[in-house]
Amino acid sequence: MAKILLVEDDELVRDMLTQVLQRASHTVLSAANGEEATTLLKKHTPDIMLTDIIMPKKSGIALITEVKHKHPHMEIIAISGGGRLDPVGYLDLSESLGASISFTKPIDNTALLMAIDLLLKGKRDKDKQPLLQ
Repeated sequence: MAKILLVEDDELVRDMLTQVLQRASHTVLSAANGEEATTLLKKHTPDIMLTDIIMPKKSGIALITEVKHKHPHMEIIAISGGGRLDPVGYLDLSESLGASISFTKPIDNTALLMAIDLLLKGKRDKDKQPLLQ
């Protein structure tokens, strides 16, 4: 399955999502904010990053921008419960910066796992494509 970097400042949500992902046989690295995620990304290269948008220390928007610059092929899933804006506004911005898929909280676990499977399938299909001569 996949190695997933989960970035979520709400400990209860992070624990719940970790359990959901591990039950689906994924390996989970977790971070409580964007700064912790940046540190983990120096040592690990996950297949997918699942990140909240509104977080202390480094927002999900800043993290997505940084990750897409350093790891352009990493798949990113953005999640948000909102903030000063409607969550859809943040999620639209995250997709314009490189997130593949976005979800509003509370997250439908089945839809999340299906999205991860689709991203992994797309990644495998890209890896199988022959190089252009």
